[in-house]
Amino acid sequence: MFNEELKNKNLIIELESFEKILDREIIIRNWKEIELPSEKAKILAPIDLNVSLEKGDSQVLVSGKIETMVQLHCSRCLKPIEYWIDESFEAVYLSRSFEKYLSKTERLKTLDNLIYYDGQSIDLTNRVIETIILSVPEVPLCKEDCKGLCPICGIDLNENPNHSCETEEIDPRFVMLKKLLDDEKSN
Repeated sequence: MFNEELKNKNLIIELESFEKILDREIIIRNWKEIELPSEKAKILAPIDLNVSLEKGDSQVLVSGKIETMVQLHCSRCLKPIEYWIDESFEAVYLSRSFEKYLSKTERLKTLDNLIYYDGQSIDLTNRVIETIILSVPEVPLCKEDCKGLCPICGIDLNENPNHSCETEEIDPRFVMLKKLLDDEKSN
């Protein structure tokens, strides 16, 4: 998968590098694209991440804010559009060694926001990718009333609002249905 190739060494935080609280700004310039459920989006601006980590006895609380701009395509007319992302995220990182002390119920209760880590570092890469993906609309539109493309010839109906195709192609699967409807009208 494409997103698994996205890496940045600044997103790996060594836990020994701070005592209790760490506030850091990280700028990611080396990511050019990110894979969304519907398309690969170009990243048009550096990803600006402001993150705060707070160590507890057995966990690290992480909160952050991501800002960047991506290029999407309108779901109706396919024109490229710029989409500004300004999104916050939170997560709780727990050492994998403590996983055995949680009951199954506790593990299920905290599943949404609990991430296990091994060793002495936390990798924020997946949180950044996840935050960007979740902040992008499922159906991006260039404008709310986008008319899309003509289903017959593909012309942009926003630029040609009075367009109508002369010939209407019928899906071969519906030819018999059309014949029945035409017969019904003529009776």
